[in-house]
Amino acid sequence: TGLAINVGDSALVNVVRRVTVADHLSDQLKIRVIDALLAMQEHTLEGQALDLGWAQNERWDVTSEQYLFMALSKTAYYSAAYPLVLGALIGGADQKTLDALKEFGLKVGLAFQLQDDLLNLVGNAQVQGKDFRSDITEGKRTLAVVYALEHLTEAEKTELVSILSAHTGDTLKLQRAVELMESANAIKFVRAHALALVDEAKHVLENVILTEDARDTLLSMADFFVNRER
Repeated sequence: TGLAINVGDSALVNVVRRVTVADHLSDQLKIRVIDALLAMQEHTLEGQALDLGWAQNERWDVTSEQYLFMALSKTAYYSAAYPLVLGALIGGADQKTLDALKEFGLKVGLAFQLQDDLLNLVGNAQVQGKDFRSDITEGKRTLAVVYALEHLTEAEKTELVSILSAHTGDTLKLQRAVELMESANAIKFVRAHALALVDEAKHVLENVILTEDARDTLLSMADFFVNRER
């Protein structure tokens, strides 16, 4: 919504302002921090533009690779990668550590989004509440949808697109959409991909010097991202 966009923009402006007046940061470090903040925003805007464009243009030919790029840009940079980079940057980390934390953040951030998609489709309806399966009602191009459309028969693809395009809240139709995705093994594929991303992220940290507490926190965070129920 317009209000949410305004709040987000205001928050970013506030962060930049606080950085510029922070006495404990050198001018050079302030520039690096602001540059990272702007890069984060650019990635997020690019991902959001792709997502909105697919919906506006009624595109159902999105590939899995295109979806993953969109989700990485829209979600992973701001939700995990750059928050880790910014904290480490201000803390004086070297470039090797910054690069590793960014890669770790991108992988777990994307895994978080995939788990979010799965919970909306096949999570606990009582826990999810009114938002359960709202992604289907809204016709979102999630990885499960994209993968299913790549592997279903033409008749099944037509049926799934019809449900997604109808913006229906009918329980039976929502269930049918999930059944179609399951028949294409889309749910299993997304779950496996999320787990693989977390496994890859953990390996990224193996060659980085971190305190035991920091390493444990990051590893726990990675596991939580794909094991949470809400």
